[in-house]
Amino acid sequence: MINKKLVTSIILSATVAVSAVGQEKIPVAAQKSLKQAYKGKFWIGAADDLRMNSETYQASIKKHYDIVTPENCMKPERTHPTEDTYTFETADAMVDWCMKNDVKVWGHTLAWHGQTPQWFFQEKGAATATPTPPPPPPTPRQPGDTSRPRRNPPGFIPGPLASKEVVLERLKKHIMTVAGRYKGRITGWDVFNESIADGGDGSTENLRTWSWYKAVGPEVITQAFKWAHEADPKAQLYYNDYNIEQGAVENKGKHASSLLLLKRLLKEGAPITGVGIQGHWHLNTNLADVEKAIENYAALGLKVSITELDVTATGSNSGAMGVNQGDRKIPAENYEKQAEVYKKLFEIFMRHEKVIDRVTFWGLSDTRSWRRGQDALLFDGELNAKPAFTAVLEASKTK
Repeated sequence: MINKKLVTSIILSATVAVSAVGQEKIPVAAQKSLKQAYKGKFWIGAADDLRMNSETYQASIKKHYDIVTPENCMKPERTHPTEDTYTFETADAMVDWCMKNDVKVWGHTLAWHGQTPQWFFQEKGAATATPTPPPPPPTPRQPGDTSRPRRNPPGFIPGPLASKEVVLERLKKHIMTVAGRYKGRITGWDVFNESIADGGDGSTENLRTWSWYKAVGPEVITQAFKWAHEADPKAQLYYNDYNIEQGAVENKGKHASSLLLLKRLLKEGAPITGVGIQGHWHLNTNLADVEKAIENYAALGLKVSITELDVTATGSNSGAMGVNQGDRKIPAENYEKQAEVYKKLFEIFMRHEKVIDRVTFWGLSDTRSWRRGQDALLFDGELNAKPAFTAVLEASKTK
């Protein structure tokens, strides 16, 4: 008589690789599909521009993800580098590949203070007529500071500002051109990205004080949503930000500011579908805040997506650029803790599946991630599944 348990054990042993630190890793061929595990619940996504992917990475994308977000190629600096120049080659190739392989596309992002050319805000000719002074060096970061460092200081726009009317017209043309180009082929857009500044007590919207908010004012966000809807009436339209779950339980801080912003957008008639919680988290993330934020946004009648998910196995992390990348000698227990956090997060998402639209990982693997060095995703650089992958699958079975 064949011992079925013994046979199963032998098969599993043959398909599981073990790393030097002792964490089990499941190779691609033996992995179950993430999107199948969550079919009928919410979409599973990943972020990538889909450039020069190997066959293994392409197979992984088709196997695991319902939807892909372009990590960089649809941001304003890539699609619209100068006022009279649009560049769509990479974005077009990405959308074409997804259409051919039955993968949806989420657009990211139509308006943002980051990765946006300064010409949007400058008086015409100012970029060449006025020498650009070098920005002052950034203020040294203090221990424990998790705010997002700025590439330029607040209000730094070389040369004189264009008029409010000119800046709005430029944004409208940009949105109509970019969103219009992919009309009917893109599921939705992050219309405005990261408008709320770090810090603040939650008593105001606490919008940033430069970029669009200096050149136009708070109403620019509402206008952008209206233009995006005009360009593609069937697309879902989201406001997207990091750390906006923080303070949800006590209704303070960045979360309280986000509620004020979203309520204003709704009052002003912005055709907003949902809110994206980016989800750049770590081993000590406050999970109660995550769940309460989802509940609060749903209470406004909005859908919710986790749009840029990663959970660092080491180092500080808040969604900010330039964070501590951590010690490369990551102990095995960190991967187990990471798996535990991922499982609890997906259990929260399952409890709120009626309002959760999608959960997108920000990257494809630990080496194809802006958190490279912090091992923040479900797969290592060879696309072997880590303990976090198994934990996410297990969470799909919860009621």
